[in-house]
Amino acid sequence: MKVIKFISARTFFRFTCFMFWLVTCPTVMGQANQKRLLTPKDYDYWNIMSPDKISCDGNWVSYRLHYEYSKKDTLVFQNSSGGQKHFHPDAKEGKFNAEMHFACISKDTLFLHDLKTGKMDKTPRVKAFEFSANHKFISIILKASDQKSDLEIRNTAGKVVYQLSGLTTYYFDPEQKGIVYETSQNDVSSVEMLLFKDDLKKKTVLQTGKASVKKLLWKADGISFLENTREHSKFYYYNIDLKKLSVLDSKKTIGFPKDMKLSEAFLSNPIHSKDGTKVIVWLKENEALTKPLDPKAVQIWNTKDKLLFDSRKYSGDIKLNDKMAIWNVKEDKLLQITDRELSQGFLSADYSCAFIFNPIAYEPQNRQHCPYDLYIVDLQNGKRNLLIPNYTLEEKPAGSPDGHYLCYAQNGHWWIYSILSDTHIKITEGMPVSFFSEDNNRPGENRPYGIGGWTDDGEIILYDRYDLWKISLDGKKKKRLTQGREIQKSFRIKLFNANTFYDPLQSFKYTLDLKKGFILETLNRETPASGLSFWNLKSGIREMVWENKKVNQIKKASDKDIYMYLDQNFESSPRLMLYDSRPKEIVQSNPQQQKYYWSRNKKIEYDVDGITTKGVLYYPSDFKEGEKYPLVLRIYERQFMYMNDYINPSMITGDGFNIHNYTTQGYFVLLPDINYEFGNLKKSVTNSVLAAVDAVVKEGNVDSTKIGIIGHSFGGYEVDLIITQTNRFATAVSGAPWTDLVSAYLYVGPMFQRPDFFRAEDHQLRIGKSLYEDTQSYLKNSPVLLASSVNTPLLGWAGAEDRHVNTLHSMEFYLALRRLNKEHTLLIYPNEEHQLVKNENAIDLNMRIMQWFNYYLKNGKKCDWFSTYYH
Repeated sequence: MKVIKFISARTFFRFTCFMFWLVTCPTVMGQANQKRLLTPKDYDYWNIMSPDKISCDGNWVSYRLHYEYSKKDTLVFQNSSGGQKHFHPDAKEGKFNAEMHFACISKDTLFLHDLKTGKMDKTPRVKAFEFSANHKFISIILKASDQKSDLEIRNTAGKVVYQLSGLTTYYFDPEQKGIVYETSQNDVSSVEMLLFKDDLKKKTVLQTGKASVKKLLWKADGISFLENTREHSKFYYYNIDLKKLSVLDSKKTIGFPKDMKLSEAFLSNPIHSKDGTKVIVWLKENEALTKPLDPKAVQIWNTKDKLLFDSRKYSGDIKLNDKMAIWNVKEDKLLQITDRELSQGFLSADYSCAFIFNPIAYEPQNRQHCPYDLYIVDLQNGKRNLLIPNYTLEEKPAGSPDGHYLCYAQNGHWWIYSILSDTHIKITEGMPVSFFSEDNNRPGENRPYGIGGWTDDGEIILYDRYDLWKISLDGKKKKRLTQGREIQKSFRIKLFNANTFYDPLQSFKYTLDLKKGFILETLNRETPASGLSFWNLKSGIREMVWENKKVNQIKKASDKDIYMYLDQNFESSPRLMLYDSRPKEIVQSNPQQQKYYWSRNKKIEYDVDGITTKGVLYYPSDFKEGEKYPLVLRIYERQFMYMNDYINPSMITGDGFNIHNYTTQGYFVLLPDINYEFGNLKKSVTNSVLAAVDAVVKEGNVDSTKIGIIGHSFGGYEVDLIITQTNRFATAVSGAPWTDLVSAYLYVGPMFQRPDFFRAEDHQLRIGKSLYEDTQSYLKNSPVLLASSVNTPLLGWAGAEDRHVNTLHSMEFYLALRRLNKEHTLLIYPNEEHQLVKNENAIDLNMRIMQWFNYYLKNGKKCDWFSTYYH
């Protein structure tokens, strides 16, 4: 099928879409002062709002507006009490300097606002900037050439107090206490730092020769960088408090392995201990060993290989990845932590030990994530011991902030390992609730709900489905901190300090202060209302915000208990809110919505084999009681969780579907949840969907002869499977589906470069067994083998380059229906993959799907492209 070419997405959108809509929706032309039906020409006005920053006392806020069509993204800041809004098109991120200044970069211009006087200064050719933590200075990096930059420091009055040219690299202290940089002039490189105190304190860290430093970093009160030459590696660490520079020298440092160098790789960043005594560095194997495979050489695939050829081709030999090592700065000794056999790892919080493993230890195997044996390494002497054999969960074990314990999940329980006593304790033994997924509905291992954190009194907080439990590390004391299960309300801890966030290479670095308390994000899984609460040891739960809305993207003012967040539901566009003892609206996004008829949604319930199941029903925008409307089902596993999501109207969705494109044309739209029977999807999926349809038709507003169904990816597979089991639907649309489970099973997925066995055995396809253990389930759930039962007119589509679900699945189903003389049209989009990313193609797909549904469900015009070669 040849795809139409358009001069531009915007031109097509403005004219072709609008004319089509006028033809199909003549009621659009209402009076200007009345509500009217939404049309594609109006979609330009919609934006997606995202909170950006909140000032330290909460008096000012900034947020971003993303415009999907025009691409005129804008950064806005304003006083949180109202007043003038300040707009900066194309600016990505703003920063507040206490309550005094706001600054952002748009293109290459720095805009600096004085929040007290309203004055604005502009500085061109700016690459980056940062305010000082004491609010007295702003550092500005200006572009001088492709290789070099200039540095300019100003005080709060705007006066330039320091200038320097010739910077080759720079790094701002994350705690905003200074900047470190390298300059290069007259063949001499110099690494210098500026500390922001009452005035500027300059210190030369190192003067070198011609070599430029790499991996410049300021973290945890230390500065580090490295020099690599062909014969030599040097790593420098400068302790700011001690004003001392130490050098790790590949030729002199005790324990530095031969034939290795210090790595310059982007992700191989050093880690500084807070006390400055240890630094984690990364070692690179000899370059001769790490050369990529020759693409012209013969490919050798062996069934006993740990990894597939494709994985080795794209990711290299995992054994040759950069190696973690710890440098004892005082003693100038290096201890290599990971090696070719145990190539990955993470650290205890006090850097006294590491936990290492081989991520492909049990390959070849059939799960998505390979089990591994976890070893503990004493970083004083390098001694290793096996800690946890055959660890199977994707979630990595978590170390305690004091470095003395490790918490991990295994065999349906949480365990604590004491490093000092070398003992394992099952701390959830005998508890009345499960701490692992209660509604997994997949054959794979149930995943844990997670760790809330380690407490300041030496215990740990774990999550069950709803609540927080505080458990002692010996498992003897167990206390539920919240009472969510009784009201089906879940609680999860929300942290704000950037230093508290979890680092995959390190253990937890913070404790929860139970007396001070913390913010909780709350969610009712049955409505789904959400909000914020506060908990502390003395008062327990105090509800702050609770709405029949989605409350998310929460940020805190650094110096006060003031919070900024978004709230939204399907009928109410996201609002930027401020909580300061009570919720207050700052700004409502997309106010133009009030000019248009807008759909509403509601929860529906239906019984599937004795299980009460939920779905979301969306009404036609101009719904009138007593009229009959067509219905479109959009299916994909479970979707009730999205009930309170606001959806921007769009014609450039990559899967060809947007709810508003149908509700504005007089359709009901249904998003049903589906219950699955392992190995029997054709029955369970069909039963779930038909039960949902029956529940909606029973209400009396839907024409039971005008029901269509649509899905993409796994949803496309479900569509194709359903229409082999029932003739209930007047038409169907399937995008990028699996259709042949045998070929789907025997396939190499591009995302993981590993066999897709897991997708059928313990993932979406839910067979639960291998192809050779239960061949019949693969055959009886393959739409392509059931194609003779299809009597529903089907529109299919796929990207020609899709390798996530290979395009051949769509072509196989097309050929099967062609051989059987069934009604089917297939769209193949050149140079597209699993979703359509080119706007002109996405618009084309959305238009064709609407035309298809309008013909079969609304007696619309039959387009030529339905059945003829169209160009």
